[in-house]
Amino acid sequence: MSLVPGPPTITGALVQEVVGLNDDFLSSLADVDDDTFHRRPGATAPSIGFHLWHIARWADLFQARLPTFAVGLGRLGPRDEIWAARDLAGAWGMRGSLGRNDTGWGLDDDASAALPLPAKDAVVEYASAAFEAATGVFAGLRDDELLSPTDNIYGEVEEWVVLDHFGWYTGHGGRHLGMIEALKGVLGMRGTVTS
Repeated sequence: MSLVPGPPTITGALVQEVVGLNDDFLSSLADVDDDTFHRRPGATAPSIGFHLWHIARWADLFQARLPTFAVGLGRLGPRDEIWAARDLAGAWGMRGSLGRNDTGWGLDDDASAALPLPAKDAVVEYASAAFEAATGVFAGLRDDELLSPTDNIYGEVEEWVVLDHFGWYTGHGGRHLGMIEALKGVLGMRGTVTS
């Protein structure tokens, strides 16, 4: 997503970091075939596909929930989760528990391995849509809101401010991008997208 040029803002600079991270996720998969996307190199290592699905679910959950985290953010919504609107759990045959907030969080190794992720292209398409939606909600924020108190991403009242959501999004995403890069290396591919 390219943003309209204008006067520099703190929020604009933060949004560019989100865009860069999202782009790195998608470019990291350009040379990954479907078999590699689904392969688990060990019993305790989720697949590249799981990491992308998980981070896309969190981006989607975030973009739908941010407008509910503080009264002043209501102007950004209401927003539906793409996951629910497209009934992707049903379309992909994902039955039973998908972890906290249906994001894969908290699933044990056997449960994450048993998720029937579809072909790489379907997960990438969902991730692209979720990333674009998350970028859009971030881009709707203003500099004067960055220190406004909010609930946290887990839906709990805590001492978070809007700025914390940028840090959470890029920190959590960077962790999973690193896992994808490491898995690529373990599976015999060039691991990094950033050098």
